[in-house]
Amino acid sequence: MKNNGWLNISVSTALSWLMKIIMIGMLPYVVYKGSYLFAVATIVAIILSLLPSIVERNYRITLPFELDFLITLMIFLHTFFGEWLKFYDKLWIWDKIMHIYGTAVISMLAFMIVYTLHYTKKIRLTLPLVGLFTIIFAMAVGGLWEIGEFAVDKVFGKDTQNGLDNTMWDLINDLIGGTFIAIVGIIYMRYSRPDERKRLTMPLGEVFGIKKRIYRAS
Repeated sequence: MKNNGWLNISVSTALSWLMKIIMIGMLPYVVYKGSYLFAVATIVAIILSLLPSIVERNYRITLPFELDFLITLMIFLHTFFGEWLKFYDKLWIWDKIMHIYGTAVISMLAFMIVYTLHYTKKIRLTLPLVGLFTIIFAMAVGGLWEIGEFAVDKVFGKDTQNGLDNTMWDLINDLIGGTFIAIVGIIYMRYSRPDERKRLTMPLGEVFGIKKRIYRAS
């Protein structure tokens, strides 16, 4: 089992770095073609994809490998497939998939943060309340994203919102992604083994300054 665990980590880490390298390799060509707005977006995407590695290097905190992989995959699917290969234009469902998946990844991070605070007794919440916070957080991030699209449309004369119906369906998909993660998170944390809950919460606990002795005592 341990060997399988290390294999999963190695494969996901290799794939994560491959996606980062591809995004970095896109940048010179994007600049050469004069797509400066997309170049800026690509730089932001690369920085976001590197955040887990930066946290690990600077703070010696190893975030769960699943989180690093899922964040990088989300950004890669949006940047490389969605924008670079024009999947947003070629496949009408791509935008819906990305809203559900992107919100699910963000909701997973929100769930892990709140559950970590709950698990280490920094705050006391029931699992349903942790799930409710996850859904509310997902909708808040989705709303901010739509505001960002509205701002881009007004400032740069784009049409990223594609009308009111598209905006509302995006928010509905955000709700679906957040609700799915809330339900799965509650079920997983309720029935998973104690050592698995420690593995997932300890890295974020260290970010919040929670000492390892608290985990040893739990």
